Amino acid sequence: MEAPGTGGCNRVVFSSSRIRNGSIAPSHSKHSGLFPSSLCQLYEFVGDGAERVQIIFSEFRLPSTLGPTECGDTDILMVYYIVNGREELVETLCGDTLPKPILSDGSRLLLELRSSYNNTENKGFTGDFFFLTNFGIPNGFQPNQSECTFHYFRNVTSQGWIQSPNFPGAYPRNIICNYLFHGGPNDFVHVRFTYFDIEGIRPCDEDTASDYVEFSNFVTRDRKYAMYCGSWRELVVRSDGRFFRITMVSNDRLDGTGFRALYTFETVPVETTERTEVASMGKVTTTSAASRLHGSLSLKALITVPSSLAITNEIGIISIIGIVLIKFCLD
Repeated sequence: MEAPGTGGCNRVVFSSSRIRNGSIAPSHSKHSGLFPSSLCQLYEFVGDGAERVQIIFSEFRLPSTLGPTECGDTDILMVYYIVNGREELVETLCGDTLPKPILSDGSRLLLELRSSYNNTENKGFTGDFFFLTNFGIPNGFQPNQSECTFHYFRNVTSQGWIQSPNFPGAYPRNIICNYLFHGGPNDFVHVRFTYFDIEGIRPCDEDTASDYVEFSNFVTRDRKYAMYCGSWRELVVRSDGRFFRITMVSNDRLDGTGFRALYTFETVPVETTERTEVASMGKVTTTSAASRLHGSLSLKALITVPSSLAITNEIGIISIIGIVLIKFCLD
């Protein structure tokens, strides 16, 4: 097959410096509604800096003479990544099924349409293109547009969705994406994956050359969790405290479709304990949430009475209000 741009192909270039988003579609005949039976059309997208190109199709019909799932040399749309200045074919599209979104591997992307099979069926496609810096992740706070790191805060929303870049399309190669959750003092993070398909073989380590997803209660590695890859029908994780990290890492091998998950900040109920200590001159009662954090508690109160004061049975209950006077100690 000829390299893209040869064989008399028409080329259209879209640059992010001139247009941020738009639509592409083959040129159709005004009379028949068909594009010519012999056509080669190139769509080149050139972003700036950390920008990537995303294509989302709304219509697609390129029937194949070989069957619904096998593409031939004609009536096809080829997708090229630009790797080290060279075009690398990563996908060939045909048939009647709407393709999943496409996200470039860098700031450039090339699509090539070839049609030479002479038929009279209505065919073609319509796709919307976007130059973006959020890696196709619509939610979360992204401090640096050149990094795939997103923050989610309890004081912004208590629930939401996270996803891999370009979901439900293939995620990019050689990428590291961090999802950082920040809850309140009594919060933990509950994450339920509704879809999980990360290319790899368990145990998902370097020896298996796998992409993987990592969970951690810290910014650093958490030995409590293994690395996850492959397909999981049901996967639920829960943080130990207010902070949680999810990291997705891909290599330059094969592509997967990624994940989608619902996260929820849930608050631990504040448990209260009422303890009564009986003294020779009455009783001291206190209610505290400290036992939830430190286990069972014993109460010690220092009460001084002038020697001249006569203590009688008429003295009833002494309530110590100042918290400074109360010292909690572990049993």
